[in-house]
Amino acid sequence: MTGTSAQLKALAPLAFLLGSACSDQATFSPGTPPASAAFRLASMSSCGASFRMITTEDDSLMTQHGLSTAVDTLDVCESWTGNDYVYQAVELGSSENIPGFEEEIQTVMYQSGYVSGYAATGELISQPSSVGPTAFDFLYADEPTRQASYDYPYYGISSPDPSVCTTCLQIQAGSKPAKIPPATSTVQGDTIGVPRFTRHGIMRLGVRALIDKSEEIGPSIEGYRRFRMTNGTKTTVRAIHPLSQLLMSEEFSEPEGTMRVLHTWTRVPGGYVKDRSTYSSTEQIDGREIRGAGKILFTNVRVTDPRFPVP
Repeated sequence: MTGTSAQLKALAPLAFLLGSACSDQATFSPGTPPASAAFRLASMSSCGASFRMITTEDDSLMTQHGLSTAVDTLDVCESWTGNDYVYQAVELGSSENIPGFEEEIQTVMYQSGYVSGYAATGELISQPSSVGPTAFDFLYADEPTRQASYDYPYYGISSPDPSVCTTCLQIQAGSKPAKIPPATSTVQGDTIGVPRFTRHGIMRLGVRALIDKSEEIGPSIEGYRRFRMTNGTKTTVRAIHPLSQLLMSEEFSEPEGTMRVLHTWTRVPGGYVKDRSTYSSTEQIDGREIRGAGKILFTNVRVTDPRFPVP
């Protein structure tokens, strides 16, 4: 595995949390990379959010070639800068399923459109490489994903209750949300007296922005509210719990394949943190259908950014 592919591997969790996918077909105009000192992950002194991810993944193509299930353990630290993330992933353990392969890069950092790789000693072994103006551009994040990050940057792993928010409307569990006209503001955050992203009566930060421009369709068999959005050939359906207003599942479909993701959450004082995400996928490669499956366990979730509500 090259340095670049190792970097992409470590950044994959960020792509997953943003609900997007990256592509190796994109090209970017290189700019001026930040000073190398800014890329030394050991020096990243604070995290807006931190958590451990244990990822288990396999697929039918791996099985055909005699490769076993891959398991990776990463410690993730990320901070929201106002329009982008600073992100680091430190690999703690891996059951790399390629015989004889030894991973040199143990730590990866994304910052200001560049990605760098470091050895376990902290030595820079992969020079900063340009991947796009922001993490959103690199991961082809759609507008709802961007807006959800502006609404609550850590919505992928943490979800404070609306009752503890200072910028979102109050709701009561079990009550039917009031019918509210669509918001028209396009600036970050709520305008006083004019909350954003309230079209569907969802008040949970991040979630409300994620489905604001979707149309509501029939409920799931579990009774979750479902919201569908089509962008070109890609269709996304998200399911929201009608009482807690948590994001429970996501389905992505396009001609090349489909993916379904199920999320579970753990109650904590003031809100919820994500417990796990389980996914299954099908993909067409050279006329063959490849099936994949995996899960991501989240532990030690902490949100410490004082600018945002903290469960």
